[in-house]
Amino acid sequence: MPSPKPRRDRFGYSFLAVLVVAVVCTLVVSGARFAATDALTEADARLEQAQGGEQRALLFPDAGSFTSVSAPDIEGLVSVYQADTGGYVFEVESQGYAGLVRLMVGIDSTGVVGVQIVSHSETDGIGTNALAEDYLASFAGTATDTGVTIEDATGDAAHVDGVSGATFTSTAVIEDVNIAIQAYQQLGGN
Repeated sequence: MPSPKPRRDRFGYSFLAVLVVAVVCTLVVSGARFAATDALTEADARLEQAQGGEQRALLFPDAGSFTSVSAPDIEGLVSVYQADTGGYVFEVESQGYAGLVRLMVGIDSTGVVGVQIVSHSETDGIGTNALAEDYLASFAGTATDTGVTIEDATGDAAHVDGVSGATFTSTAVIEDVNIAIQAYQQLGGN
């Protein structure tokens, strides 16, 4: 009768089998993670485009597509997209009364074409008065060679009325528009 293999040999084979299984599992998981990273990055880009795409289209309804542009390093500038028609959409944010006021500002060679709300935390009926469509529409046509201010227009800045009772939010909207104008100028706009 053959003698049984020493216990040490069985342990060695078991250890080797576990090691091989661990290496194979690590390779499978790493490969899946690598493949998923590209897919997730692409999915995130599509989601971001879809979420902001409708608002960008409201600013430039004749545009067929928007391309992400490398944004200048300006505090409050979140992203920049260029429409295939030549205009730019700047997503900008600044501090309002109750939190950040994030807007999209469309600018082309004629000036500011429009402003859209992305998000805010302002108080309904007070701060939101400075986010009303008629107030945001008042920025359309603003020239991009100067900024805007709610102060008395001295120097180059154009005067824009604030909203009574919503000073912080009005200031945030004006800051957002000025950030977009500054970014437009740095991208070579007039």
